[in-house]
Amino acid sequence: MSTPSRKVVITALGDVSNLSIIQTTIPDPPKDHVQVRTFYSGFSGTDINMRLGRYPMQKKAPFTPGYSLVGRVAKNGPGCSQYHIGSVVACLTVYDAQADYANLPQKYLISVPEGTDLQQATTLIADWSTAYGLAINSAKVKSGQKVFVHGISGAVGYASMILCKQQGAKVYGTCSEKNFAAIEKLGATPFTYANKDWIQAMRDLGAADVVLDPLGFESWDESYSILSPAGHLLGYGGNLATLTGQADRSVLWPTVKLLARNLSFGGKKTTFFYITRDSKSFKSDLLKMFDMQRNGEITVPIKKVFDMEDIRTAHESWSKASGLGSFLVKVSDP
Repeated sequence: MSTPSRKVVITALGDVSNLSIIQTTIPDPPKDHVQVRTFYSGFSGTDINMRLGRYPMQKKAPFTPGYSLVGRVAKNGPGCSQYHIGSVVACLTVYDAQADYANLPQKYLISVPEGTDLQQATTLIADWSTAYGLAINSAKVKSGQKVFVHGISGAVGYASMILCKQQGAKVYGTCSEKNFAAIEKLGATPFTYANKDWIQAMRDLGAADVVLDPLGFESWDESYSILSPAGHLLGYGGNLATLTGQADRSVLWPTVKLLARNLSFGGKKTTFFYITRDSKSFKSDLLKMFDMQRNGEITVPIKKVFDMEDIRTAHESWSKASGLGSFLVKVSDP
């Protein structure tokens, strides 16, 4: 039996006029799938890049965006018995989270422990899991290292800063000047990206041991230039064109160039990082962060929660809003 459901649809690639909310129905979940009623969906630069057609190997329009969600189990499909009706679960969905209901593979659902803040839990699924994968699993940040984080006031950047500081690293990074005071209060050193003062400043400080760079293109070249002789540059995202309003550019060749630097002699290392729900550590890492949130070891700032009806405003506000942390889309009341 089908269930009435609203959902966001990107009807065609381009500006926000191509975003619609439609009333439709969703069929019962198929075999090995669970139908989840969405409370909150994550919202990030990925949503913007998908709307513009810049996300690697993305679906063709029309499609429903929403990379992650927290919600309640509504129906179990054939072969599914792991979660009871009413269980609160999280999922890295990649698509379809900005809808009242989503049919999701049971194997990708993760129980949200009782007492976990559901808004913060939603940001942990993609934003903080990306930061954890970058800083802890890939870079293996250590006490005393100098770490440079581009977009340090953003969702992944903020999370990376906090996780690196917890490891005992000294953290620097770029962000808008309006967020300098907040970043300094947290014990990190901010720079303006555009004037490039950060390049000479980091060289004067003896270079960076780790650089986390979601911008791509020429920014990866600049970030490589501030590495210490044994430094590690981790590129991800490729958001420079989207943030600066530049013409569409493929991130393929910059990524090839980034990885080709590993062929040169010397101790520097480069990595292109991406998050995947199929990673062996994804579930355990997320559960660890749920515990950290509940125990007060991390607090996840939320810039703004948009109602799903205001999805166009969310897209228009992504690169303009002040403050630290993540955006969310509220789909229904928990």
